[in-house]
Amino acid sequence: MMEKIGTVEIVPGKKSKGYIPFGSDTDGTPFRIPVLVTAGEMEGPTIWVHGCIHGEEYGGAASIIRFFQELDVRQLRGTFIGVPVMNLPSFKARSRISPLDGANLNRIFPGNPKGTYSQRLARKLLALIEEHADYVIDLHSGGIGAQVPFYAIVKDDGTEGYEKSMWLAKRMGANVIWRSGGEMVVDGTITGHVLERGIPVVTVECGGGNVTEEHEELFKQSILNAMKALEMLPGKPPVQEEYKIISNAEFFFTREGGLFIPSCQVGDFLKKGDLIGCIMNLYGEVTEELRCSADNAYVAAVGHRYWPTEPGQLIAEAIPVEEEITSEIPVA
Repeated sequence: MMEKIGTVEIVPGKKSKGYIPFGSDTDGTPFRIPVLVTAGEMEGPTIWVHGCIHGEEYGGAASIIRFFQELDVRQLRGTFIGVPVMNLPSFKARSRISPLDGANLNRIFPGNPKGTYSQRLARKLLALIEEHADYVIDLHSGGIGAQVPFYAIVKDDGTEGYEKSMWLAKRMGANVIWRSGGEMVVDGTITGHVLERGIPVVTVECGGGNVTEEHEELFKQSILNAMKALEMLPGKPPVQEEYKIISNAEFFFTREGGLFIPSCQVGDFLKKGDLIGCIMNLYGEVTEELRCSADNAYVAAVGHRYWPTEPGQLIAEAIPVEEEITSEIPVA
């Protein structure tokens, strides 16, 4: 019997398009989650790549579509499954949260089959990944209001799944990897629950706001590099001379509302006490300063210049470097 995902039959040697039917909008219009599948004639693993679990982070969606279009099925071993937009209600609203139920989809996994639409969607997506995927790549950005640099995130639960995830992350092109552990492993994110099921998973962060050609290329290259590392495509993945492993993130929330003025750029390394940014009210007065509380902290996200903010809004992330490791990496 031919393997299927949604309406798509996975046929060796072919590219196929279709959708996963799941639920409906408030007017009864069916939601059809797009799926792009390329299956090689040669056997190999199945890699699942998704974007727009947050609807405003659409750089990943565009990059998955372009990657699928450019992928040469004749060179492929195994199967590529691309899901450009996981969260259609949020995507349509250009929002991080769902207009249907106010939920942040990436905080409610493993979901609930009897819950709201987002809770049911989380359960459905997790089941599909568990059924089809050997490896997962989770694409994110800073959304509309913030920028992030190009880096990878791996969750550390101490298992073989984590080891395989870190092995893969080191071959995807980024030289900064956020290793998150403890209570941040199984925390309502899709990656935490995918890893809990023993499936290696890497998050790629890149860009925000407008999607540049550079952002698109970095996303596509990270997918390509992963598939080279897994011997799904010919060629060797890049190995960096040095990796900076970051951990124990500090999240900066505004106390005051107003216009945010950043004093640093994403990818900077700050010292304790360095100014991250400030809030200016509509009279031009600085009402709040946000300063880094750790040394050698990597700026992993920062709000756009003059972005209007409300009190309690997440506006920046700074993550200290935990260790630096060389490129002498054992082969998996």
